Amino acid sequence: MKLARLLTLRSILARPVRMLLSTIGIVLGVASILAIGITNQSALRSVNRLFEETSGKASLVVISSDNQDEGVDLDVLFAVSKFQGVAVAVPSLHVAALLADEAPPSEIAISMLGMNLGGLTLYGIDPKLDQAAREYNLVDGRFLTGDLDARELVLVNSFAEKNELELDDWIEVVTEAGSEELRLVGLIAQEGPGRLNNGAFGVIPLETAQDFSDRPDVLDQIDVVVNPEHNSSTSIESIKTNLQTQLGEEYSVIYPAAQGERMTQMLGNYQIGLNFMSGMALFVGAFLIYNAFSMSVIERTREMGMLRTIGMTRSQVVRQVLTEALALGLIGALLGVALGILLAVGLANLMGLLLSQEVGIDQIPPNLVIWSILVGILVTLAAATIPAWQAGRISPMEAVQIRGRSKDSWILRYGWWVGLALLLVAGFLLFWNPFPEDTQFRLGSVAVVALFLGGTLIIPASVALWQRVMRLTIWGVYGNSGQIGSLNVKRSKLRTTLTVAALMVGVAMMIVVWGMTESFKGDLVSWLDGYIGGDIYISSKVKMRRLLWGRLAAIEGVNSVSPVRYLEIEWQTPDKRREDVTFMAVEPAAYDRVTSFLFSRIPENGDPLQAMMALAEGNTVFISTVVAEKYDLEPGDTITLMTKFGEHEFKIAAVVVDYYNQGLVIDGSWQDMERYFRVKAANMLLVKVQPGY
Repeated sequence: MKLARLLTLRSILARPVRMLLSTIGIVLGVASILAIGITNQSALRSVNRLFEETSGKASLVVISSDNQDEGVDLDVLFAVSKFQGVAVAVPSLHVAALLADEAPPSEIAISMLGMNLGGLTLYGIDPKLDQAAREYNLVDGRFLTGDLDARELVLVNSFAEKNELELDDWIEVVTEAGSEELRLVGLIAQEGPGRLNNGAFGVIPLETAQDFSDRPDVLDQIDVVVNPEHNSSTSIESIKTNLQTQLGEEYSVIYPAAQGERMTQMLGNYQIGLNFMSGMALFVGAFLIYNAFSMSVIERTREMGMLRTIGMTRSQVVRQVLTEALALGLIGALLGVALGILLAVGLANLMGLLLSQEVGIDQIPPNLVIWSILVGILVTLAAATIPAWQAGRISPMEAVQIRGRSKDSWILRYGWWVGLALLLVAGFLLFWNPFPEDTQFRLGSVAVVALFLGGTLIIPASVALWQRVMRLTIWGVYGNSGQIGSLNVKRSKLRTTLTVAALMVGVAMMIVVWGMTESFKGDLVSWLDGYIGGDIYISSKVKMRRLLWGRLAAIEGVNSVSPVRYLEIEWQTPDKRREDVTFMAVEPAAYDRVTSFLFSRIPENGDPLQAMMALAEGNTVFISTVVAEKYDLEPGDTITLMTKFGEHEFKIAAVVVDYYNQGLVIDGSWQDMERYFRVKAANMLLVKVQPGY
């Protein structure tokens, strides 16, 4: 046993550079898995904690199911407050606002994952009821009075200090209904409710908020505080179920933390991409491990044969190689854990930007650490299994005798047939893949692996050809020593195959990443040129109503203004399932004057102008190429959208290119949006100026 440990240590130390390079792949793979796992859990905990703290003593929250402008009717507040088991129903209306002088005209707020960054979030509250649910730590001044239409404002102290605001100042804020002035009467600490929007938060009287947002008799949220005798988890669940039944599908009764789950669900696609990259890192690491141990077995053939002659069995030789792999995997996994924790800090900062909320890493989940270490070790052992098996097959007589050229194994002589078949299958999957999009993604990943394996298996059969092609060049550059090296390449096909394959994988990965990046960049730039179009792009945290873009159109030098609104809606897929999709509403005539759609497919004998006219007539939509390919839809087909009035069928007039929300987009007319979804405000304006301005 002691001899085996010494042999393992000697083997690793004898080839430090090769072992280090092999370990790097495992380190990166383990670090990626751990960092992504820590960040995902930290983001979920942070957001859930935020909503739990800001909801305070509330056990349940009532919100609108469709999450659009409609909100919760004021009548619902009365029904909830009278419901059995409810102690207090606390209303609030959320107003997106900006300080009048907060941002220079050249700044554009960035919206990530459907959430706007920056600005000021104001909660319209009933001061008497609200403190039954939330606790505000007043640090200066006073809190709101009971006057629900007073022009008063309480801000978080850090936000007021940052913007040089003093008590009793009259502060001009911009809302969707215009600009209003409020008197700053108090400051609260950045804790509890004050943590909302990273401290850019304030409270105003409820009726003042309804007036500001032009939404009378409407609420955004009702926080439900239950009676003490109903404060058990079983009783709260019963109240939740019964209240949901009474309110119907139009409203959702949820736990406060569920709002955080909604937000973090929007990170799913980003997490998939990160997980794919960690998987690729593990794949490359496994290949490097396999290469390192195969080379080691080839170089130590004589050594292992000598060990066999002094009594070491086949199983002991296999265990010897696997022990080396275990040691290497353990080292790589432990280093990966250390690197993963550091990477998690950076990813947490990125998630904080995406969520517009600080994401702190307050704990390292032990189960994630153990899982990451196990994955790293298992991948290493799996990659070293074949070399270990080959080492166990070395016979003592074959190893110690003076050998000439050894007989090639079956894989070296006939493996190129398998490699050619893998290349053909991979080519078929990459260039002609008739399967749905979800299956295409999985098969595409399999095709990449098949390409690497196929290319590797073809190398032995092509070594002789490449040796003949390059022989004269190598001889001219390196002379006789180069000629000897050239012949040695042909003689040691297995060693050559492993070396060339490792280089091939590295270079191929660089080219693939570069090609994908450049291709996506080109497509995205083309889409943005057509999508944004115009000369000026206007986005705001507050909703922009028709009066605003009418005033913009009247400005000297403005040729046309096109409003755009994005809605998250449900639609019925061809296989009768309900899924979320983004609905983009435009005014076709104005949109056509400012920019244009990138048409992919239109009806036979049709043209883009006819498609735009059909969109303007109503009950017609454009679908993105992603939706069309995923669900096998064509112009002329019909789809069903879930509107305010139930299911409604729309005819597909064209297929267009759109990358917004991963391409899951349906485009419709402004008229249809107002008619079927009861939404009238824009969240983006595209402006075309006249020549010479």
